Amino acid sequence: MNKKIILVLLSIFIVAVVAGSAIAAEAKVNTEIKMLSEKTLKNGDDIEFQLKDAQGKEIASQKVNISFEANGKYENYSVITDEHGNGYLVLYNEALGDHKVIINYTGNNKYNPCKLEETIKIVEGKSTNDKTNANSTASTIKYDNTTKTNTTNATNKTDEILYYDAQYNFYYNQYGVVVGGQSDGADAFELASNYAEQEASGNPYLE
Repeated sequence: MNKKIILVLLSIFIVAVVAGSAIAAEAKVNTEIKMLSEKTLKNGDDIEFQLKDAQGKEIASQKVNISFEANGKYENYSVITDEHGNGYLVLYNEALGDHKVIINYTGNNKYNPCKLEETIKIVEGKSTNDKTNANSTASTIKYDNTTKTNTTNATNKTDEILYYDAQYNFYYNQYGVVVGGQSDGADAFELASNYAEQEASGNPYLE
């Protein structure tokens, strides 16, 4: 009799654990990625997307990975969504024709993952994009200082080589100063160190 009671109790415990796990999984919020940019673009245009939850609420400060097919290989980038849940990647000197784009959000302890796959076409022509964005398919870019807020002399145009931190997705100059994006003007080493500390502490916004 005691054995039967133990078996019954064990069965109830297992069912409770499985049910609890299912409820916990369902508690996470579903997400979706919507492409905001057109499918026909020019070099200089943005691939722009938006991350939302199932209720249509914009999800900010989330790391989203972008795989861009170029010359038969995939180039991988990471961007952080802004306050509207938007992220972007600027096309730079890419070949004309069709390119597959995979936008992947891996989720965290609050949000479920989601993925979007699209094929865009790059055509010849000059972009009308007047924004200066930090996220680019270029590993290094030429940058006109007069378009930035950290310009010391707006009438003095000088070209500056920028270096790209692919792990944390920002550009910095030869002086170690971040150029562009939300952290414009910050110390590149300190910014990378802060990101690393947040990752090590399990910050969900960087997962």
